[in-house]
Amino acid sequence: MDLERCLVEKRSCKSYLDKSVPIELIGEMLKAGTFAPSAGNLQNWQFIVVRTEEKRFAIAAACHKQDWMRGAPVHIIICNDVKKVTDMFSRKGKLYATQACAIAGQNIMLKATDVGLYTCWVGSFDEYALAKILKLPDNIVPEMIITIGYSDQLEQGMDRVPVERVTFFDEHGKNVVEKSFFPLSKYGENVAKVLEKATGINQQQESSEQHKPLEKLRNWFRK
Repeated sequence: MDLERCLVEKRSCKSYLDKSVPIELIGEMLKAGTFAPSAGNLQNWQFIVVRTEEKRFAIAAACHKQDWMRGAPVHIIICNDVKKVTDMFSRKGKLYATQACAIAGQNIMLKATDVGLYTCWVGSFDEYALAKILKLPDNIVPEMIITIGYSDQLEQGMDRVPVERVTFFDEHGKNVVEKSFFPLSKYGENVAKVLEKATGINQQQESSEQHKPLEKLRNWFRK
């Protein structure tokens, strides 16, 4: 599956089949996580893979009784060696460390989608209870949980805020919803090529056709 399809088709899933996930696929997802960028290339993430029913049930309880989590055959807990980063970056290190773990988590979920699995990001939990369940040392903190498995009950895709509402050029408030947005070559040939590949829109259309590709772009981002 290509990246575009992974991005568009990824859904948060809370209903899983009673079907185990091959360890090889788990390994592929974890490897994808390790390719995330990190401040100072410190790679402060650590992953704990939980597959036993007893542990999964305990984790669900620690996540403020989110019982649907019990049905996910795999939980990956992304943990953070915060001190590793704060030693280098001081006060800002905590933020940088969390950012790195979050990107690693996104990589894992995208790889899961790529291999036909479904995931859900869980960030609501009792940190101390979870640390006790996982026997975490004092210097390691849990940042997030990703539930993973197969599913035949897919969640409906959520509407997305149109990209033109959240995109500005040069400064906040300079919105892209204007005729001059197309053709995109004025913003760089690479941008035009990327958007053309993603949307199928020829960015070199005549100015009289400017509104049509804009509407196509809006529709594509609402999928």
